[in-house]
Amino acid sequence: MLGMGESKPVRLPDGESSPVNVVIIHQSRTGNTQRAAELIGGAAEAAGATVSVRPVTNIDFKELADADLVFVGTWVDGLILFGHRPGDSDKVRRIPKLWNKRVAAFMTHAVNPGGAAEKFAALLEEHGADVVAARSLNRRRLETEAPAFADEVLAAASA
Repeated sequence: MLGMGESKPVRLPDGESSPVNVVIIHQSRTGNTQRAAELIGGAAEAAGATVSVRPVTNIDFKELADADLVFVGTWVDGLILFGHRPGDSDKVRRIPKLWNKRVAAFMTHAVNPGGAAEKFAALLEEHGADVVAARSLNRRRLETEAPAFADEVLAAASA
C-alpha cells in the first residue's frame, strides 16, 4: 500500500505508460460523501492518475466510458443497530451500467455501518460493475480514511 506521503504514478496493469483514468461518482446528503470523494480524488491525483469527481446528477458519459477505475460513493442509511443499507440507492441505480468496469465502492457513516458496504457492492455488481473493493468510511475520520482507501485500491489496481 502506498504511504500517505509517497507519490508513485499509477499505471495500467498491462504496462502502458498512460496514467490511469479515475472517475469518482458520489451521492451525498450532508456533504460527507462529497468530501470523501474529493479526498479520494486528491489521493488518486497525487498518485499520478487523471481524476474526475462528479455527483450522480452530473455524470460525464465520455469520462465514464474512458475510465479505467471508478469509485462510487453514497452514505449509510438505517438505524444505529440495524437496517443498514446504501442511502439514496435509487439515485445510484441511475448511473449508467458499469459493464466490465473496475469499481471501488465507498460509503460514509456516523456510528455503525453494519453490512452496508457489502450491500452497496452487491447493488453495483447487479449494475454490471466488477467491484474490486468496498468500504465504509467514518465521517469523523475522512481526512485519513478516504486517502488510505484510495491508496489501497490504486496500489491493487496497478499490481
